[in-house]
Amino acid sequence: MTCYDSSVLIDYLAGEPTAVNYIKQRTTERSVAPSLVLFEVYQGEVFKQGPADFAAVDDALEWVTIVDGTANAARSAAELQQTLREEGTPLAARDAFVAGTALALGEPLAVSDADFDIPGITDRLDVDFL
Repeated sequence: MTCYDSSVLIDYLAGEPTAVNYIKQRTTERSVAPSLVLFEVYQGEVFKQGPADFAAVDDALEWVTIVDGTANAARSAAELQQTLREEGTPLAARDAFVAGTALALGEPLAVSDADFDIPGITDRLDVDFL
């Protein structure tokens, strides 16, 4: 199973080859994302040129299972954030929640932006940087 950040899903929807190939290589695996990630993807529809097409996003991402935040994920996110903060490089709250969800699930997190490229995170979480 892989937990996806919105950066990868947005790149996938845009047809970016690295994201498309990464996802194609994992078609037999379960794919998950926190509901916050889906919200961030929908925000791209809200602010794009032309009318929003939320149904097209739903159709294109039907292979992703959206997982609701649990107390365990929230706690994992807070603990990760605290550790990183103590080391001098905290994550933004939304990124900490996404990383904490992957950590709570015990699954790698796939990302394609620099938001998670901080010292110490890969000591605590398996992160695939695309």
